[in-house]
Amino acid sequence: MKVLVTGGTGFVGSHTVAALQRHGHEVRVLARDPTKLPGVLARLGVEAEAVRGDVTDRSSVATAVRGCDAVVHAAAEIGVGGAGQLTDVNVVGTRTVLDEARAAGLDPMVYTSTITVYLPSVDPVVTPESPLAEPLSAYGTSKRDAELLVRARQAAGDPVCSVTLGGVYGPDSPHLDGSFAAVLGALGSMMLVAPGGMGLIDVRDVAEILARCVEPGRGPRHYLAGGQFVTWAEWTELLGAGAGVAVHGHRVTTEEMVDLGRRFDAERAAGATIEAPLSEEAAVIMTSGVPTDDSAVAADLGVTYRPVVDTFRDMVAFLRTGGHLPGP
Repeated sequence: MKVLVTGGTGFVGSHTVAALQRHGHEVRVLARDPTKLPGVLARLGVEAEAVRGDVTDRSSVATAVRGCDAVVHAAAEIGVGGAGQLTDVNVVGTRTVLDEARAAGLDPMVYTSTITVYLPSVDPVVTPESPLAEPLSAYGTSKRDAELLVRARQAAGDPVCSVTLGGVYGPDSPHLDGSFAAVLGALGSMMLVAPGGMGLIDVRDVAEILARCVEPGRGPRHYLAGGQFVTWAEWTELLGAGAGVAVHGHRVTTEEMVDLGRRFDAERAAGATIEAPLSEEAAVIMTSGVPTDDSAVAADLGVTYRPVVDTFRDMVAFLRTGGHLPGP
């Protein structure tokens, strides 16, 4: 099959391009700046066709889907770390990609969602039937609205396969935000060990899941891929084991964590540059994380998760090789 990938110059998207090619698919990438793609994919040892365009531009998306059989929509704006929503990528981009993919008869349309649409959760374990949480920010609202849009398309019978992801970690990324910022902060200074925890999934496992979702004729589907749940104390210990160094953890209460995120938000609003990837929203999500029911990923797709310590080990090795961290 020929598969269009949006977000192919990003962390998840670039690994997905490589996984799709391993599965024998031909890949086309829609990118705002196609000149970035060769360098991004080179570290993964693959190449792909690139077309210039933006997911919010209907004309360029229509051109990109032409001649393709399926699409993996991995382009998204990430704002939970405190930057806030800056564009309409999450809602308008998702609607545009699904509209043009449906018009072109693509099957399936694979969509990547985030566990944050469920958090804070009223359930001790998030399942596909768990209710969505009330958004805490413009970013949260955009992701919730995109999720509702996708669910409406699935209810209408469109062959949309949605995959809800937890915290994505691993090596070989074109940028160092998100999980990389957290790891760099913990190794460079300390880790604030709050109550709660998070699901952690390796980017290579994510890419394999998305590649296996590219199967026509399956109709609407939804997979939870939150990953392996660890408390923040376990996260700190596993990172230290993977890095081969002791990671200092400073215990804080939920109230202290949320208050710190709130203060960071106020400083950002006043024009300050805050390096820590923490906001009030991020603090609430960090302290309210619960496990997810990922059983369908193994049962239906045959994907099992690699050990968290291996993910951290490979991630830290990548950062050290790139000069972002000193050796052990």
